Amino acid sequence: MSKIKDRGIIAGSIYHQKIVWVIVAVIVGFGIYALVDMKKDEFPAFSYPQGIVAGVYPGANSEEVEAQLTKPLEELLFTLPEVDRERTYSVTKEGICYIYVMLDLTMGDYAQAWTKIRNKINENKALSFPAGVLAIAVVDDFGETSSLLIAMESNDKTYREMREYTDDLTRRLRDIPQTGNVRVMGEQPEEIAVTVDKEKLSFYGISPNTLMLQYASQGFLTTTGTMETSNFDLPLHIDNPVVSEEELEEQIIYSDAAGNTVRLRDVATVERRLAPPSKVVNFNGNDALIISVEMRKGFNIVAYGKKVENVLSEFRKTLPDSVKMYRITDQPKVVEKSVSSFLRDLVISMIVVIAVMLLLFPIRTALIASSGLPVCTAMSIGLMYLFGIELNTVTLAALIVVLGMIVDDSIINIDGYIDKLSQGYKPFDAAVSSAKELFMPMLIATGAIATMFFPMTRIITGPLGDFVQLFPWTVCFSLMASLAYAMLVIPSLEIMFIKPDDKPKHDGFLKAQMRFFAFLQGLYDKLQSHCFNHPLFTIVMGIGSIVLGVLMFLALNVQMMPMAERDSFAVEIRLPEGSSLEATTRISDSLQKMMLTDKRVTSVTAFIGETAPRFHMTYAPSIPANNLSQLIVNTTSKQATEDLLKEMDDKYSYYFAEAHVRFRQLDYQAVTTPVEVFVYGDDYTETAPVAQQIKDYMLTLDKELRWVHTDYDEFLPSVKVSMKPEECARLGITKTVFSLDLAGSLNGQPLTTVWEGNRSLPVKLYAEQNYDPDDYETVQNQLIPTILLGTNVPLRQVADISPDWHPATLVHHNGKNAITVAADMKFWKSQTASMKKVQHYIDTEVRPNLPEGVSIEYGGLSSLNTMVIPQLLKSLFAAIAVMLAFLIAYFKKVNLALLTLCSSSLCMFGAFFGEWLFGLDFGMTSLLGIVSLIGIIVRNGIVMYEYAETLRTDEGLPTKEAAMKAGSRRMRPIFLTSTTTALGVLPMIIARNPLWMPMGVVICFGVVLSMVIILAVMPVMYWQIFRTSKS
Repeated sequence: MSKIKDRGIIAGSIYHQKIVWVIVAVIVGFGIYALVDMKKDEFPAFSYPQGIVAGVYPGANSEEVEAQLTKPLEELLFTLPEVDRERTYSVTKEGICYIYVMLDLTMGDYAQAWTKIRNKINENKALSFPAGVLAIAVVDDFGETSSLLIAMESNDKTYREMREYTDDLTRRLRDIPQTGNVRVMGEQPEEIAVTVDKEKLSFYGISPNTLMLQYASQGFLTTTGTMETSNFDLPLHIDNPVVSEEELEEQIIYSDAAGNTVRLRDVATVERRLAPPSKVVNFNGNDALIISVEMRKGFNIVAYGKKVENVLSEFRKTLPDSVKMYRITDQPKVVEKSVSSFLRDLVISMIVVIAVMLLLFPIRTALIASSGLPVCTAMSIGLMYLFGIELNTVTLAALIVVLGMIVDDSIINIDGYIDKLSQGYKPFDAAVSSAKELFMPMLIATGAIATMFFPMTRIITGPLGDFVQLFPWTVCFSLMASLAYAMLVIPSLEIMFIKPDDKPKHDGFLKAQMRFFAFLQGLYDKLQSHCFNHPLFTIVMGIGSIVLGVLMFLALNVQMMPMAERDSFAVEIRLPEGSSLEATTRISDSLQKMMLTDKRVTSVTAFIGETAPRFHMTYAPSIPANNLSQLIVNTTSKQATEDLLKEMDDKYSYYFAEAHVRFRQLDYQAVTTPVEVFVYGDDYTETAPVAQQIKDYMLTLDKELRWVHTDYDEFLPSVKVSMKPEECARLGITKTVFSLDLAGSLNGQPLTTVWEGNRSLPVKLYAEQNYDPDDYETVQNQLIPTILLGTNVPLRQVADISPDWHPATLVHHNGKNAITVAADMKFWKSQTASMKKVQHYIDTEVRPNLPEGVSIEYGGLSSLNTMVIPQLLKSLFAAIAVMLAFLIAYFKKVNLALLTLCSSSLCMFGAFFGEWLFGLDFGMTSLLGIVSLIGIIVRNGIVMYEYAETLRTDEGLPTKEAAMKAGSRRMRPIFLTSTTTALGVLPMIIARNPLWMPMGVVICFGVVLSMVIILAVMPVMYWQIFRTSKS
């Protein structure tokens, strides 16, 4: 054939192939540079649309806080459209309430929403809330994950010395530009304690309230004026009169006209001391200071980790031998290890694909087609770098998934080139002609697969939406790079290495290849002949595989995100509400000692009365309380973590009679407890028995559930002080006087502040206690000051005291009173199966007898699935709609487009059979695998049906013959592309990563098992649909 006169881009790439090779070399070099320099993380950045509004109402019990603060706050928040009322809940306790505000996930700018919430609260603070409300705070940044947790301890250094070391380290860490928040936990602040003797105060006729007012005014800074001179305005500043505890002791607190004075030391003892602990932090049972370091958003955490390592190495040289420093968590190393592992899997996948091609293709064809793997991957990474897309496990998984698809374009192009050579074309003409003919179908197939992932980025909201956001872009970059490489680089390689007069050498390997494919072709021809002889049976079998796939899917557990593989886990120790910090510390210390005897445990860090940092992205630390201890336990390996969780849960969960120990495996679910049932109703006397009935049933599921509890289980003991109105009025005693005096006697009251350099030292007023801490009735011996000079009276004279009880916790969901019945799952048990039992019991035994006004709803993972599953289905249907649009645009026939699309459903049996075989749950990555699988199957359908249409319409073959010939001719390329795709994701399966293994299994089994069904059923379906068609 004559040479084609062509000035197009494909011919130009052949004419100027040296320029093309230079461009390819530059792209590869830039890809390598981008790989080293680009931002890396374990997962995409998650935006947490949840924050806390906390209100402090000292002196009010839980019921008073609920009525006077929680409900007005909720009503105010629910007036804002940015607040998702249905998923907002509140927890009310003694003197405080926490409202966990969930923003509407469709909100684009969360920061603006939080600003609006703050402004709304500030505008209404004076009008809507009682005067006794001390503060209302909005916290919207508690979702930040610590990059590193560092522990420092010493056996011989004082707290002040240790604090100097931590101050030095925090300064060094803040000098790193990428460092965000750095905070120190476990601080034991010093104070100056002024303990007054009330009898001496009474002797001198001094009221404690007068003393408090005097010192409070000394610490108050106010305007002192400005002195105007002819040249300057000179501001006046008054020095703080108190700069040390010695000067504080010498302060005159009373003087008379005769010159008599009373100094503070005459009526009180003044001492510098560590404040009574309100929280305890220790490392391996020893008191320690913990430094939490966060990296600012938008930086490479691996590179940041190296900078931190340099700072720690230099700082370690300055420490004495007795001061030890340990890393509790190290997110940069976790990310580096995770990314390195996926990069290794990516390289292994490339090697597997190339090896498969060398086994199944002629060596030159295999090498030409597989040359695009590193080049297209480098191009994709370079594009990701230019567009600011980070390298994480999601984007790396996308790169692995498309490896098999990358070589498809090259294989198809080479196959077309060889076909043209066999027709007598010259190499140049064959390369240009085949590339031109195949460009449009390849563009449609590639564009469809690249585009079908994008709808899910708009449909799926919240953290899961953030999770999938970068996946479509990575797939798109890779497939577009593959198409460009097949069109612009492969033609010149074909001309250089595949000549029309090349005679294949019939060596042993080539003969084995030929025998294998001859055997495969013969086997397929027999199968095809049988299918065409029994078309109805064949189609019924195809439909049966679809039905069987659906049944397998319905049998699978649905869990959006799996447990995390970590060499650490969390432990929570809960004592009854009202338990002291000392009691919690005793149990926490005891558990730590027992855990540390196990050699698989490398360290235990405890936070008692202190909020544990968010050391894992979905681990939401509990609100700090004296009755709660949160532990971070590090182990020797991931397997050790799994073994220890089961063993220690069985051994220690109920080891302490007065506490429950909860062992928590880290996961990606971001739910407090997997099983939750909400019982709504205004009257707790009606909802409490219903909640108890559900709890009693859940306790019977002791083989599946653990830590079955309700948030209405506990009542908090208190002492009720009832003032005697007449006696109090006669002595001038008010509620404020009562509160201040009792608070000062029992807990201390702030007086003023002493500054030492840039460090503040609070001064607190205490009174000598006149009661037995083990007998609440002795509180009535406390002396109360009166308006009568020098006269104090015992509390029993002006008030009656009695024991009292209040609910420890009151919970609202959606602004309504609710009791939550919750439970954890036994390790490795299915939440879906247990929840079905609970729902069945409630539907049959509880709902029919519910009191009027009482309702039941479900939370936990069930609520999450209820919200997310419709989004997943919409994403799947949207992907199918995108694919259908591309097929109609290509085939110009709706029936053929629908037939091609329907053939993709034949993959369901293989996909869900694989998940069932490996005992996997269906989750987010399974959906990504299904969408990828649909694209792969449709691509095979296009290859087959496009050829069948050519034979039927252009060459005039009968429909049956065209269908059989198309199936026989396209069997080999479909087999080859299916094999490379399936084996390309094999490293994902072998690695057994709980997050990404489901995707690998879906693609691998879906492609392999559906290949047989598709090659058998698709030609028959084409024949049956178009057998009466003329064109």
